[in-house]
Amino acid sequence: MSDFVIAEDFPKNQIEFDRRFCDESACIEYLYQLRWPEGFSCSKCGHTEYWKSGRGLYICKACEHNQSVTSGTIFHSTKKPLTDWFKALWWFATRKSGVNAINLQDLLGLGSYTTAWKWLQKLRSCTIRTSREKLSGNIEADEFYLGGEHSGKRGRGAEHKCTIAVAVERKGHKLGRLRMQVIQRCSSDELIPFATANIASGSIVTTDGWKGYAGLEEKGFVHKKVIQSKTDDKNSILPGVHLVVSLVKRLILGTFQGRFEGKYLQRYLDEYVFRFNRRTTKSVGKRFWRIIQQAVASPPLVEVQIAASC
Repeated sequence: MSDFVIAEDFPKNQIEFDRRFCDESACIEYLYQLRWPEGFSCSKCGHTEYWKSGRGLYICKACEHNQSVTSGTIFHSTKKPLTDWFKALWWFATRKSGVNAINLQDLLGLGSYTTAWKWLQKLRSCTIRTSREKLSGNIEADEFYLGGEHSGKRGRGAEHKCTIAVAVERKGHKLGRLRMQVIQRCSSDELIPFATANIASGSIVTTDGWKGYAGLEEKGFVHKKVIQSKTDDKNSILPGVHLVVSLVKRLILGTFQGRFEGKYLQRYLDEYVFRFNRRTTKSVGKRFWRIIQQAVASPPLVEVQIAASC
């Protein structure tokens, strides 16, 4: 049996978004279509017939299990209107540099900064598809560091900074898709698993001469090393990776004023990867559509999970 393909359905711009999702019923109907594109299916027994209660709950005719269109999703048990959530999703997905908690609090008129911050953490948890395709073709891989200024050792092994593994596709002079992951050490024990989890076997992986990448060929990659001390053209050393690193650092400095907690950094990186990999999408509304699909498919994120280290 072939997989059911959801037809693309999203507002193309801000005006269309405002017109389409102006009330709660429109948001509920949109979530219903995303959650049950082939019609209602009880989450408990799979039965397809239901009653709808006066409170908007869907009651299975077979087992009488009650569920709402938001139950079991990232919106689970929300007390805020879905119209507010949809606005947050739109701004989160369509703004070039994203939105921080202070901005979101002001835009939605939320009484609490904490509420805006938690919403953004939930949305960031929806940016990565577990079944996403691996990078392939020509890949540049490296590591970089984020964190405050401290005296002491610099480069690999630097203290007080977060270490991030990065891999990006090269499409001639252009960049393709991106992957980033927080790691603890620049060792083969972490760099090789990062590569195997994110890059398709047989790909050409270009790195510098760091020994942590020495096991790539054993994992089925074509490993190309570019050693800085042996080339006259210093700009040829992983230019794609270096461009990405500069853009990420600019984002952290501009949107978040250079401040972040290390345990939440992976979510910030996931958001950046989501935005970067969809930078050529013709309609900003499609990015909204993708993130709300993930929001419907993602399980609830409870308080302890939000606060926990990523």
